[in-house]
Amino acid sequence: MEKKTECEIVQDLLLGYVDKTLNDESKKLVEKHLSECEKCRQRLQDIKKDIEENQSTQKKEIDYLKKVRRKSRIKAFFIAIGIIVLIAVIYYVIKFIKISSIMNKASKNLESENMYFEQQQILDDEKVAILKLYYKDGKYKQISQIYSDDKIQTQFLKYGEVDSNEIIEIDDINKVVTIKHGDIVEAFNKKDNIKWSRFGTEERNSIVANMGKAFFMSIYTDNYGSNKEYYVLTSQFDRNKRWEIWIDKETGLVIKEINRDSEKSFITGTDIVKEINDTVISYNYEFNVVTDEDVKVPDLSEYKIENVNENFEDYME
Repeated sequence: MEKKTECEIVQDLLLGYVDKTLNDESKKLVEKHLSECEKCRQRLQDIKKDIEENQSTQKKEIDYLKKVRRKSRIKAFFIAIGIIVLIAVIYYVIKFIKISSIMNKASKNLESENMYFEQQQILDDEKVAILKLYYKDGKYKQISQIYSDDKIQTQFLKYGEVDSNEIIEIDDINKVVTIKHGDIVEAFNKKDNIKWSRFGTEERNSIVANMGKAFFMSIYTDNYGSNKEYYVLTSQFDRNKRWEIWIDKETGLVIKEINRDSEKSFITGTDIVKEINDTVISYNYEFNVVTDEDVKVPDLSEYKIENVNENFEDYME
């Protein structure tokens, strides 16, 4: 085997010299030889140049990989956001379709020309307020009463007709009949006002209103302690569900409204709360049960008749 020359030995050590891994003896040998040999000095420069180029290439590759990873993370983030938005939009559209369907059912049922409507509200003094409406072929009778254990107190009894400018209000206790005329009466006698429901006709048929309900309300089903399922609408932003609207799935009509902890009673002369109760309003609709006799104005010959004009301009003066 041929013996290596000093240049060959030094060139074998140059990489370790650049990496600073040589022992002191080898390092001195290399430096002494480099001070005397131009060829090995050039080789040293070539090695340094190759290392710098390799380092530059590696840095570019690392930077490229970092850039790719960064873009991938950004892309994944926007994909995730897109999926969340898509799910939210789908959920919103499903709610909008469902609510619109409910409102359409309610509108169709309320188009009936024969309808009985009853609203009940439990009062805080062991009484129940009941409003009844009998409607048939444009004529109606409306009764407001307070029920208690010992009596029924009628607050008002009214008769009227759609688009008429007249309402007959009967006071049975004092045997007085008040006949009201005017544009206020005519406005009240519009069909949509007479056949009142929790969501007005215009609101039920409005796409914008139903879009608003879909945004602000959540909707789920409950059986209300029976075998029948109902839709329940609540405020989407109220985690405690203090307000609820219960809707009959078949008719789209509201059967109950609950405002939780809305009524407070206090110890007399103080601001100390004695009792907190929910406000519960129940609604009942029946169709094709009203007779002509239900909406017929009774004989008023024994009553004192009073005529009253009610016009908007009288309240604007």
